[in-house]
Amino acid sequence: MGPLVGSGDVFKELRRVFKHPDSKAYAQAQSQKYLFEGIGVGAGNWQDLVAAYKAAGLTVSAIWESYLQNLTPECIYAIAQARCDGLTRGVAMDVKTHPPGGAKKVIVTTEPGGSIMIDSPF
Repeated sequence: MGPLVGSGDVFKELRRVFKHPDSKAYAQAQSQKYLFEGIGVGAGNWQDLVAAYKAAGLTVSAIWESYLQNLTPECIYAIAQARCDGLTRGVAMDVKTHPPGGAKKVIVTTEPGGSIMIDSPF
């Protein structure tokens, strides 16, 4: 899997929507929570995540789509479940990446204060 080129823009877009629970953008995402909840583990589930992100009000670039397409179905499922959990609880969610030499899976943690960190392979 190659790096997420322009990841700063992707991170900015994710944070715009998911990092501020009191924002209008977060409320729009919450109204689409069921889409994240409905994503299972299976081939092509990255397309469901892209559709959920778009319905939630995010702009998903072609590079971002390509990155998601190269994640395993288990990684996509972990991201979707973290988004659903965060939206259900109304907490902030942030994202970071770890180097390719590290774990090749998505690591979801609950941070102090209850926010969620989604750490994806770079």
